[in-house]
Amino acid sequence: MRPSFSPRRVTVDGKAQRFDGDALPPRRSFGTPTPSLAAAMHPPSKQQLYAQGVLQAITCGVIIAIVLCPCMIGFSTIIYSYPEFEPLMPMLMKLIFVSSVVHQLVINWLSPLSYAIGQVQDAGLIFLSSIAASVMTELGPHVPMDERIATVLFTLSISTAFVGVGLIVLGKLRLASLVQYLPTPVIGGYLAYIGFFMVKGGVSLMTGLHLTGIVSWVDVLELHALALAAPGVICGVLLSFITSRYRHFAVFPCCLVMMPVVFFLLLPVFGSTVDDARSAGFLATEGPSISLSRIYGLFDVFKVHWRVIPSQVPTMMSMFLVISFASSLDIAAIRMGTESTMDYNEQLQTVGASNLVSGLTGGYTGSYIFSQTMFSFRFYPNEVEERCPGFSRLIGLTLAVCELGIALLPHSLMAIVPKFLFGSVMIFIGVELLKTWLFGVFAKLLLAEYVTVVCTFVFLNAFGVQVGLGCGVALAAFCFLVEYSKSQMIRVVHKSSNVIRNADQHALLYAHSNNQDSLLRRHPIVTIELQGHVFFGSATRIQNCVKRVVYVSSSQTPVESPKTFSRHDEYLPLLSSQESRVHPSHPVLKNLEGEVCTDENRTATRFVVFDFSQVTGMDATAARSCFLALKLLFRQQGITVVYCGMQEDVEFLLRANDVISTESPVEDDHHVTADLDLALDWCEQQLILSAARRKSAERGGSFTSDPLDTQALSLTKVFSAYLPDKWKSQTSVSAQLGDLADYFEVRNWSEDDDIFNIDDESDTLYVLLAGHVSLFTTPSTVSMIESSTGSFRQKSSALLGDRELVGRVRAGCIFGDLDYVLEQGRVIDARSTSPNTITASITRVQVERLRQERVDLACLLQEILLRASYMTIAEKLHLIVV
Repeated sequence: MRPSFSPRRVTVDGKAQRFDGDALPPRRSFGTPTPSLAAAMHPPSKQQLYAQGVLQAITCGVIIAIVLCPCMIGFSTIIYSYPEFEPLMPMLMKLIFVSSVVHQLVINWLSPLSYAIGQVQDAGLIFLSSIAASVMTELGPHVPMDERIATVLFTLSISTAFVGVGLIVLGKLRLASLVQYLPTPVIGGYLAYIGFFMVKGGVSLMTGLHLTGIVSWVDVLELHALALAAPGVICGVLLSFITSRYRHFAVFPCCLVMMPVVFFLLLPVFGSTVDDARSAGFLATEGPSISLSRIYGLFDVFKVHWRVIPSQVPTMMSMFLVISFASSLDIAAIRMGTESTMDYNEQLQTVGASNLVSGLTGGYTGSYIFSQTMFSFRFYPNEVEERCPGFSRLIGLTLAVCELGIALLPHSLMAIVPKFLFGSVMIFIGVELLKTWLFGVFAKLLLAEYVTVVCTFVFLNAFGVQVGLGCGVALAAFCFLVEYSKSQMIRVVHKSSNVIRNADQHALLYAHSNNQDSLLRRHPIVTIELQGHVFFGSATRIQNCVKRVVYVSSSQTPVESPKTFSRHDEYLPLLSSQESRVHPSHPVLKNLEGEVCTDENRTATRFVVFDFSQVTGMDATAARSCFLALKLLFRQQGITVVYCGMQEDVEFLLRANDVISTESPVEDDHHVTADLDLALDWCEQQLILSAARRKSAERGGSFTSDPLDTQALSLTKVFSAYLPDKWKSQTSVSAQLGDLADYFEVRNWSEDDDIFNIDDESDTLYVLLAGHVSLFTTPSTVSMIESSTGSFRQKSSALLGDRELVGRVRAGCIFGDLDYVLEQGRVIDARSTSPNTITASITRVQVERLRQERVDLACLLQEILLRASYMTIAEKLHLIVV
């Protein structure tokens, strides 16, 4: 048998290696030739069919028994590897066969697969061995041997029953998926440890040496020990090679049969007898007759030292977790290999029931055996099964009868069959596990995961099962934290708000001046999107990334925090005071790590926007060590920080750690908004107002910022802003604008009034004179993010019901023009979002009348619409180019 391994799943039952991509051979009967034409014309009778099915099922069960028998003996030597168990090994070995009979009968009865095989499994061996050795050590030599044996047997039985109850509860509560949280590299290290333990157990079984440490392996190098171990080691390695090269089902059982046959045939050749082989140690000495009643006589409840059992509970818990994981993998593999629809949780209950009954009868932990179940699946009598459902359970019954017969034998099997047969099977299983999990997985795991596998293997050998697994899980968690902190949790993006601005504002934000790029192209706003859970491990990385993208003047004098403006900017264009400030000496820009900026057109950073909309959680360490430190650094450089899209718990941590002031700050060094679009809009407003202030100062005028709510813009002023400068100075154009305004109808809207809706007829063109209008569309999908508390929230707060915000219209802007020009139904909703919204509109009928009555005005309107649409395109291109 070999451990089953595939790229997608791995079983831990120590069975035949198979990749899920391998094609399964067709099911057929043993020894039956391909049906001929004559056979097809004369099908067998019902009695012949049933006789053939019985023979096929019994043969299949016997072959599986031949394969499993050496494994069960090897498993018993692993469980009772403590030196003082050696005198009782013939009796203790029979217990594992009784336990396998129990597992097979229960799974045979409860499983929906009539051909299912269930036996004692290798996943729990190390834990059972650890419990047995721990109890023997804790009781000490001063306690009589029969009392120590009784305590060990009861403890192992209770442990097995505990695992069974746990699996039943896990399945009843439908929590099978929880066991998948165990790190696979840790399980891999444990399986490799089982492989090493199997090799050590096989050598110990053949030589009679107790290999308790590295020094004890020196004894194996003695000539007599080498002679005893060499046949088993060679045969074990050959088994691994032959079974990997030849995958026929008969290869492995034939090898097992041939080894003792060849051994007994070679004895006369070397002039030796069976007694000589027995005295040399190749066969076990014949002991007294052993009955099951004598074996169960060891379970003396009055001799049990109950005080030592509670100390084994942690090991029992660890064993439960590992066996749960192993069983779930076996169930998944069998479900995939047989294409059955059996339920994970129900089958965990089946495995739990078999372990519970096994524990109550003095047995050990077990589960489905993937490789042997697949073997019986390929060769069960399917024709008879179709006529008589459940007939294939005869395979499992045959296996149980064979194992019960071995348990009822009066003598130990190792007194009849050479020990190197059992040792070679143990070495074979160990080599396969080591080859698969210590070397083969290197190409299938990340480096950190492979290191976890190797380290877990070392920890288990150095510190034992409990501490070793604990260290392995801790290492896996540490590797996860390191990899998670290095993952893409921070992203610098170049965005502008989706606000539709008037012509003056657009000119200030996007127009080129003094042979320099547009204001936003010079990156006065740095937008940083954070993702995932921000924790202490990612704080340093976030800080370093932010420092690399934020640029300040090389002057060592702290910059005074720039004045920000609190309200609307609808009348005035866009530009920023600090970015537009002329520096005759052109001071060198450096980022916060001291690296010189190579972009000559870049200006000093004025705003840093942190977008928390994709952050699922944060810890206090990150809030204080990262964001508070950055805030203080930005304050020294006169940079305003904007926080947006925060969950309640994230905002609470930022406020509790003084990142966000709970009261109005003395200096405007930070700002908070609901979403990223509002944050960018606020930053752009500050740039617009400071640019307008500077522009007014250059012209010698005084700057005033009147709130939008006080009065509406004039339609002629709005139209004039969209025209080229050379047109604005012409008196005739001003008169034409006044005449054009007379064709528009002015209307007041209340807050939450719908101006138009999706699929409405697009027969009207709108100009916003006062207030605010928001544009919405129906999203195809709504992205949801799970918070750290387990609740789900929408990715963006810019959603209204089932509609997504796509634009905010400010006074002086034209909207609804796209659908109007294309003469298509409305593709967006327009809603008034302020109490005193005023629009001017013109219908398609009025435009047609305009073309007939005043062609010059129609051409002027066409020019305005064309320039307005190109401004919108320019803003979108800005996002692409930047």
